[in-house]
This record gives sequence, structure tokens and C-alpha cells, in this order.
Amino acid sequence: MWNLLSITKELGNRLMKIIKIEPIVLHVPYEDRIRKQYHHFNMTEQVTVYKFYTDTGLIGIGENVGPPFDSELLDSYLGTSPFDHVMGSGRFNLDIACYDLMGKHLGLPAWKLMGQQVRHWVAMGWWMPCMSPENTAAEVQVAVERGYRGLKCKARAFYDVIEQSHAIQEVAPPDFRVEYDFNGSLINVEKALPILRELEKIPVVKGVEEPIFAYDIEGWRRLHQEIRIPFYLHGVGVLSEPASRQPSGPWTGLRQGDFDGALCSHENIRSALAAGWVFAAANTPILLQYVGTGITTAFACHLGAVMPTATLPGVTASHAYEDDLIVTGHQVQRGFVKVPENPGLGIELDEEAIERYAQTAALELPRHLSVVTLPGNIKHYYRNLQQAESLMKQGVDESYASGISLDEWEDDGSSEFDQLWTQLQENDWPIWE
Repeated sequence: MWNLLSITKELGNRLMKIIKIEPIVLHVPYEDRIRKQYHHFNMTEQVTVYKFYTDTGLIGIGENVGPPFDSELLDSYLGTSPFDHVMGSGRFNLDIACYDLMGKHLGLPAWKLMGQQVRHWVAMGWWMPCMSPENTAAEVQVAVERGYRGLKCKARAFYDVIEQSHAIQEVAPPDFRVEYDFNGSLINVEKALPILRELEKIPVVKGVEEPIFAYDIEGWRRLHQEIRIPFYLHGVGVLSEPASRQPSGPWTGLRQGDFDGALCSHENIRSALAAGWVFAAANTPILLQYVGTGITTAFACHLGAVMPTATLPGVTASHAYEDDLIVTGHQVQRGFVKVPENPGLGIELDEEAIERYAQTAALELPRHLSVVTLPGNIKHYYRNLQQAESLMKQGVDESYASGISLDEWEDDGSSEFDQLWTQLQENDWPIWE
């Protein structure tokens, strides 16, 4: 008996094959005002764009942040039909090129191959790493000017998240919202409770992602019961491959009511669409997180067009690049991005930009080290921001202290810098004054 999936695959087998995949490695700079902060946060400017060539002459577009995938993975697509990858479980970065091809071949937007459309505009937010309260407020103002009304912001132990929130509250319009991604950095209930209780008092704070890690089930539940701010889980995986008697974490937490929303973060298309229906049945919102340029943003919009509860402001961070690599940029209006209407992904690759950034050299900045300043102007020196984040999460230093801040000290040619930098490379601990 034929079903829709087998029909589309058979149709593709008769009509179109992928004959060549061209990876194009680019260096796309972040905007000047944030470029240095993104570099220190270890955000690469390398982007790989893929062109999928077919025997019909159609070309599909995909991309990923960072270097190209292994040739073995790319070769697995050769000789297949794009229709073989309907609801694929491979890398979404490559499967979106297949959806682009399928849509172009049929003259349909990609979302029509994913499900029934539930919206024409998808909620999308701004993204930023942790910054000082002053820089955070300035970034929020840029986001608002560009039409965004939501922010997903990293919260880290070396910035005062309460002060940061007050700074946002002062400059944000009444309909603005911020969701903090702690990545477990509040460590435990004892540390998390007083901070979250202060955040409850600040209206602009509308959600927290992973205040502590969810494997501390009882700690998570206690926090969730005591704090009014919605809790978001990182991950929506409700499928287990192969079938298992042990249900997935997101599925268990969803049934128990342990969280109020979850991130669909770089999930493959099969997993994302499955989660869309499960979370719809549970009436629980989803935040789409697929990082990339305007190419990935188009895919996220198509996905959001068919996922009933994809209502939390998603993030792609495409706004951070100086160029989105597409001819016509995405339309943003009060925190929503319009779903492309043309066939496939509905975008046109900016070939001039591709050629330009293929010739752009990688960013090189001077050596630097991270300086954490604690109350009383006490300074602790770390090799870099990543070391500070890791060790403070382990309780090596005081986290989320009132007024705490981090600054990057770039090589100024002094012997003091050179001595400190050398010492920090030689051991795994910070240097305290």
C-alpha cells in the first residue's frame, strides 16, 4: 500500500538525482560593534555553503557554521534523490538543500513538504553572548531598532545578571522579552534560588533555560515549583533510535510538567517535526534555534510555519553577520519574520557575496586573557573566557557575585601581560591577586 512518503520518494527516483555537492568555505565577519566580543566568546566567522547539483540542472542550497562536513558524509547524498530525504534524520544543514530542491522541482515552498501551514509569520528573536550591562542595553536598542521584540541571552557567572536585567528593563519597550540561557551555571538550588527570585521582580525577564542541569531532577523540580518564571529545557527529542524501553528526557519531563517550553536546537528535520506534534498535543511552546545566515533563517521559518506551538521567539543569529548571503533579506516586523513564499527555501543566493567572502581572510586578534573583577576591586586572571566559564561552574571562583564583571586584556606589549599570559598557559587554574 502506497503512502505519501513512498510516493514522493518514487517520484523523486524517477525525476531527479544529486550528482555533485560543492562546499564553499567562507569567512563572514560579524558586525564591527560586536566582532571582538563574539571572537572572545569563541564564535567562529567561518561558514560553509553547499551547492547540491542535480541531473535536472536544479541547484539546492545548504549551509553550516564552521568547516565543511567530511567528504564521506557528503558522498552519501550522491546518487540519491532529494525526495529520499523527506523527514530526513541526517544533518539538517544538508537536508535543507534537499528540501530546497524538492520545492523548486515541484514549484512549492519547502514548508508544503513538511506539513500544513499554521502561520505566515514566525516569531524570531535576537541572540547575543554574555556582555556587560552597558553593552547588553546597547545591543537591545539595536535589536529593537531592527524590529525584534525578544532576546535570547547567555547568562554567565562573571557578569551580574540582575544588573544586566535592570539595564535591559530601562531601555526595552513594554512588549520586549528576554530569555536567559544559563547552561546550568547556577549550579544547584542553593545558588539558584536567590538569583531567580530577584529576576522574578524584573518584568522583562520572561524565561530561563537550564538554570541548573536537568539531570538534577529533584533540584530542577524544586526550583520549578518555587519560581514563577517559565523554565525551558534544551532539547525536544521525543524519538529514540532504535526503539528503547527508556523514554527520552524531554518526553519524560513533558509528561511530568517539569518545564514550560523547550528548545528545538539544531534537531534533524524528522526529530523536529515529530516534536512539533508531540508538543502541540501537550500545548507546550517550542523555541527554534538553528544558527546560521539568511539561508538557515529561511529554513527555520519554513519549519516554524508548520509547527503548531513554535511560538517562542526563535534564534538564528543571522543578524550578527555583516551580510546574510542572500539577495533579498528577510522581512522582520515586531519580532516576527515572514515565511518565504517562493519555491524551495524561497531565497536567492547572493553570488557576489559568496565570491567576496570566499576570498576574505580569517580574523586575527592579539593575544588576550580574561580579567574577572569581584566586589572590592579584587581581580582574578583567567586564560580566556571559556576557562572562566568552566571553572566558575565548578565552584572554583565566586559566581554571579553582585557587581561582578569580566574584561578582556589584550596584549599591550607590557612585561606584566606577557608574564601573566605565559603563567596561565602553563596551568589549569586562575591567578588571584
